[in-house]
Amino acid sequence: MSGSMQEGIFFQEGTRPGKFFLITFLAVEPGVDAAQVKRCLGSLWRTLSDLRAGLVEDLPGFPVPHGDLKVTIGYGPLAFKLSGAAAIPSELGPSNRFLSPRTSGGGPLLNGAGLFYEDGLVKNTATEAIAVQFIAETQLAVLRALVEIWKALVNYPSKSGAPPTLYVAGHFQGFQRDDHRSWIDFHDGVSNLRSGPERENAITIKEGAYRGGTYLCFLRLLVDLPRWRALSRNEQELVVGRDKLTGCSLTGIDESGTASREAGCPFTGTSTVIDSGNDGFHEPPLVGHPVLRQSHVQRANLQHSQNTSDPQSLRIFRQGYEFLEPSVGTPPFRLGLNFVSFQDTPRRVIRLLTRDGWLGNTNFGGAPIGEHAAVDLLKVNAGGIYLVPPITPGEGFPGEAIFQ
Repeated sequence: MSGSMQEGIFFQEGTRPGKFFLITFLAVEPGVDAAQVKRCLGSLWRTLSDLRAGLVEDLPGFPVPHGDLKVTIGYGPLAFKLSGAAAIPSELGPSNRFLSPRTSGGGPLLNGAGLFYEDGLVKNTATEAIAVQFIAETQLAVLRALVEIWKALVNYPSKSGAPPTLYVAGHFQGFQRDDHRSWIDFHDGVSNLRSGPERENAITIKEGAYRGGTYLCFLRLLVDLPRWRALSRNEQELVVGRDKLTGCSLTGIDESGTASREAGCPFTGTSTVIDSGNDGFHEPPLVGHPVLRQSHVQRANLQHSQNTSDPQSLRIFRQGYEFLEPSVGTPPFRLGLNFVSFQDTPRRVIRLLTRDGWLGNTNFGGAPIGEHAAVDLLKVNAGGIYLVPPITPGEGFPGEAIFQ
């Protein structure tokens, strides 16, 4: 199997992700085999193709705005466990999966990582057989896609004569910020992989049955905003490794504990690192101070090979979307990041999160977990890894050959 990359993965030059995001996870009814899932997904894919053109089954002859909807479908380990399914790719083996939450709630995401499930969480929603990602320019477009998926799956038995096959097990939604910052107020995504060959080399599966496809990693990360706000601006900047206002990288710390900024940043006549003319300041420079070397940007972006085709470079392409949802207590909401990344092998993410000197044993940045100065900022609400097969001529939907 070989083909072209699915839509919804914005690695090409001149392309940008839409403003709104939703990912839903589809579970398989008990006793259903691969052939039954294949037929159900074929029907569902036709519904999704219609939606991309603004066609809704319950509104025949009356198209709706499609919002430039992009649809991406991926398959987790459970899809390959179905009777009659293809052999599971080695890249989806146990060593490249997240741990399950403890039966008592919480627990580590990975051995050696500083990320933990939120207290009380006993089920990881993002580990079902199938994941479908929607990205669009309007919120309605992604929400309508979820509703239409649900309707299609509910209607499927009566229309096809088949038993119930798939159901919506959960979903998460998010949005892009037009200020290019995150909920902790710092600029976000500044040093992401450049579009074009650099991204394509890092995300494209190079050989084997799914050559031309990629792997999707999803993490729903909760941010402890009250804890973050308890830190001073200087403490926050040392954890992140950038100036909070300008986004310029920190390069040193003097005897008083004050950090210095990268010389010449931002470019004269501009105010932040994301302004035009500051592309050269996106990647943080190598620093020698041990505190700065523990910062988030140093851990996540340095010490890597510049050859992004090499998995040892640990470079990944991120498409993040913020979220905010109601909650009980103070503050009266929960917020965080839908972390979505694409890479040619999940090993890039696993190693990035577990290797010492990278993000291993640190929650976000700064001192390792267990040290006095460690910052416990993030908790995991859900996480999963999925094969995103290529579009292959002759298939009714991407990945059809999995369900032989």
